[in-house]
This record gives sequence, C-alpha cells and structure tokens, in this order.
Amino acid sequence: MSIFQRCWTTLVATWKKIQYIGVQPGMAYLLNRRIRMVNLIAITTFLISLAYGVGNIVGGHWLLTIVDLGYAIAALFVFQLNHRLEHRKARVHLLISSSVFLCVVNFLSFNIAEYYLLCVLIVSILVFHNIWVQMIISVCLVIAILLPKLFVAQLPYAHAVGEDRLLVNIPIAVLFIFILVRHFKSVQQQYQEQIKQQHIHLEELNRDKEQLFAIVAHDIRSPLIATTQILQLVSEDQIPAQQQKKILQQINAQLTSLTDNVDNLLHWSSQNLQGLVSRPSLFPLAPLIRQIVGSMKAQMQAKSISIELIVDAQLTLYADIEQTRIVFRNLLSNAIKFSYVSTQIVVTAVEQDAIAAISIEDQGVGMSAKQVNELFNQIQRPAYGTSGERGTGLGLVLVRNLLEINGGHITVSSKEKKGTTFSFDLPLLRLADEPVS
Repeated sequence: MSIFQRCWTTLVATWKKIQYIGVQPGMAYLLNRRIRMVNLIAITTFLISLAYGVGNIVGGHWLLTIVDLGYAIAALFVFQLNHRLEHRKARVHLLISSSVFLCVVNFLSFNIAEYYLLCVLIVSILVFHNIWVQMIISVCLVIAILLPKLFVAQLPYAHAVGEDRLLVNIPIAVLFIFILVRHFKSVQQQYQEQIKQQHIHLEELNRDKEQLFAIVAHDIRSPLIATTQILQLVSEDQIPAQQQKKILQQINAQLTSLTDNVDNLLHWSSQNLQGLVSRPSLFPLAPLIRQIVGSMKAQMQAKSISIELIVDAQLTLYADIEQTRIVFRNLLSNAIKFSYVSTQIVVTAVEQDAIAAISIEDQGVGMSAKQVNELFNQIQRPAYGTSGERGTGLGLVLVRNLLEINGGHITVSSKEKKGTTFSFDLPLLRLADEPVS
C-alpha cells in the first residue's frame, strides 16, 4: 500500500470517527442521524473558519482573524457536548455560535457572509424539525443579511471585500451546501435500506411465529386424536373388559406425557418469541428416542405397529434438546400416520463421519417423485394417514427449519406403496470424548 493510500485510509477513518462522536449503540435512528449531521457541520465549519483565520492573518485583517479563530474554538466545543451526550445543547450551541459569528462577520464585511448565513438556514432546517424554530431562525437571518446593507454608512468598521475574495467565498459556500445535502441524502438512503431490512426481519419473525403455533398445534393434536380413538373403542365396548384396565393405564401415561410435552413446548416457545433460535447443549440421544417412542405407544398400538430401535448408546448430540425432541416427534408421528396396519418402523442412529446419522424408515403408503420434490415447500395441503389421521401440512417444513438452525440436514427417499425413509444428521459428541467447555 502506497503512502498516499495509507494517508487516505487514515483520513477516512478519522473522519468517520469524528462523525460518530456521541453516537451510542442502540440509539434511535433519527437521533443518530442528527448527531452525525451536527458533527459533520462542526468539523466542516472548524476547518473553514481555521482556513479563513490563517488567510486573514496573511491579509492583515486582525479583527476578522480573532472572530474566525474564536468560531473555530466554539465549533470544537460541539464535540465536547456530544461526547457528554448533551446532544440538544450541542445543536443549540452550534446554531447560536454560527449565527453570531456570521452576523458579526457580515457587519464587518457586509458582502462576505451572506452566503454562509444562507448555509446556516439550510443547516437549521436539517438539524431542527420544529417549524417554529425554523421560521424564527429564517427571520433572524434575513434581518442579519439586510441590516448591514441598509446601515453601512453608520458602521465605522464595515467594509466590502474585493472581488477576488468573493470568488473564493461563493465556491466554498456552494461546496458546503453540497456536502450537507449529499450527506443528508446518504443518510436517507441508509435509513431506507434499514427500513427494508427491518421489513424483511419482521416477515421472518411472523413466519417463525406461525411455525411456533404450528408446532404447538401439531404436537398437542396428534396424541389427543390417538387418545380419543382409544376412548371411543372403549365406549363402544370393542375392547374386552380384561384389557380395559391396561388401556386406561396407557391413556393415563399418554396424557401425562402430553402434559410434559406441553410444558416443554411452552418453555421452548417462550424462549423463541423473537424468532427460531437454537440453544445447543450436550445430551444422550438414546434415552430421548426411547422417551419419545414411549409417549407414542398408544398411537402404535391403535394400528398394531412395532418400532425397532438401532441406536448407538454412546451417541451424545450437541443440539437444542427441545427442538430435537420436536423433530423426532414429528417424523415418528408421520411414520405412524402413514404406515399400514401391522407393519414395522425402524429408527437407526449411528456415528458417521463425525456426525450422528439418523434415519426413520416406515412401511407405509410412500410418495411419488413429485411429492418428494414438493415435500419441504412452505405451503402444503394437509395429508391424511392410513387410518384417516389428519396432519397440519407444516410438520416437515418445521422439521427442516429446526434441523438447519442446529447444523443438520434432511433428505428423503420413498417408493409408492412401499414406504418412506427420512434421513438426517446432527452434530454429536461421543461419551468417550473429553468434555467440551
């Protein structure tokens, strides 16, 4: 990097640092914009007044030199006020000091400062949003411009500067206005972009909240339906009396499990009201799968479905346990729903390439290639199981999203009237490994 590039980079970094004096994290955008605008005006006026002070020393205008250097010092005080978070005082100080300085200069040289007084008017409109403040400033500045021209004969120290000085003042005034307007436009563009990003974020939050409601609905509705079906069989005397006690015990276990699931879901959803967020922890996989399978025993018995577990007992996942529980419940519930009566579901979980490779295979209705391709779309029509069980149409979308935010992926293979296999992976830590801090 050349010396010029290094100097330019340092200059830009210093300029940005000065511009953000007094800006705090999380500050309201409009206040942020005003503070940056005031800092930009202060540093610009400081440099211009300092340059004019040096020019007036060379030209022998000592009175103007004192005024210019006094204004330069006053401009620096703006940064001190913003640094102390006294932002309103900083704006008022900048306006008053600029107005007093330019009025004095206009009385001393009545054809030199009127352009800058117009700049002060523009500044007041950009910095102050109260229309009465803007009107008062406008009237005062008009009076400050006209008075020296009307009473020039009565002002002993008043004099007109030469044409050469005017040729410098006008371009500087125009440049000052250009910088202010360009900065204001840049800030407005950033504001529009920020609004756009917030709109996208709000849409994501709304979508996540819809998914949260769908999770609650899906995970409560399925076991209730199974329990209702069993109670209907009992009420219709389709279950022998000697088995009813066992069935009621299963219903009690099912409802107890449902209560636990509701508590877990409410706890999990309360943590995710700002969107789906993974809070990973270490937990053994095998006990979690056995617990979920046990909570679905009533649904399996209603269709005489058995489950074979081929799970490595040493596997320890590093993921959000509640979200992992929801993934398994949804996939197992779907497997039971779409399985034929008196079939088997196989759950496999093994270590593969430093991850937990998990699959859930059923012997059910299966899907066509078109159905597989559209399976994880955001919008799906609710499907019905082999015994008329109705789904929500959102379960697999939820599963995919929950797996992705936990660092996992899911694939599916299926054959019509043969069955479906969902395969997914999650990060793991084997029990034999050293603990992770």
